Order: sequence, then C-alpha cells, then structure tokens
Amino acid sequence: MRRLIIMLFGLITLTGCDKVMEVVNKQQANGKAIGAACRHSGRALEDCYRRNIRIPKADIFAGWKEMNEYMQQKKIDVISPPEDEPPPPVAVKKVEKNDASEEKPAEADKAEH
Repeated sequence: MRRLIIMLFGLITLTGCDKVMEVVNKQQANGKAIGAACRHSGRALEDCYRRNIRIPKADIFAGWKEMNEYMQQKKIDVISPPEDEPPPPVAVKKVEKNDASEEKPAEADKAEH
C-alpha cells in the first residue's frame, strides 16, 4: 500500500515537471520568434532587446541568429518595419501659481500696523 502511494506521489510530481517545462519552452519559443521577427524586419539586435525588456536576451539572440542564417541561405531580403506609432498625448494639468506680488509677507503686515 505504501509503495502504491509513493508511486502515485512520484507520478504526480513528474507530471508537474512536464507542465513547468512546457511553460519554460513556450517562453523560449516566444523569445526566438521575437528575435526572428526583428531580424526579418531589419531591426538591430539592440533595438529588439530594448523593445522587449522582459524577454531573455539569449532567446532573442537565438531567434535572430537562426533567422539570419536562414535569410542568407535563401537570399531573402529584409522587409522594412512599419513606422512606430507616436505615443499618445499626455494630459497636461494646469497648475495655478499664486502671484508673489499679491501676497504680503507676514512681517510686512506687522510693520503696517
């Protein structure tokens, strides 16, 4: 009975490892896809890093390198990337400043009395 419980526990644990590895591999595949897209669009590797801060640089580089080799073998030209969208306008708050000439210092009030 104990062996059965230990085996079931081990089986559940190993199944969990597969799920963790699946998530890790998916993140790595996403990084490679981003790197490949950057290379295909002609973006510099540093621009790709800057645009995708949360993605590991090693994954981006691996995808960029694979796409570079593929493009050289197949003699594929770079596709120019679309223009960057301008950032949305920032709402400006109006800050009212009190004019210093309107306010009298406390010492001036005392001197007048």
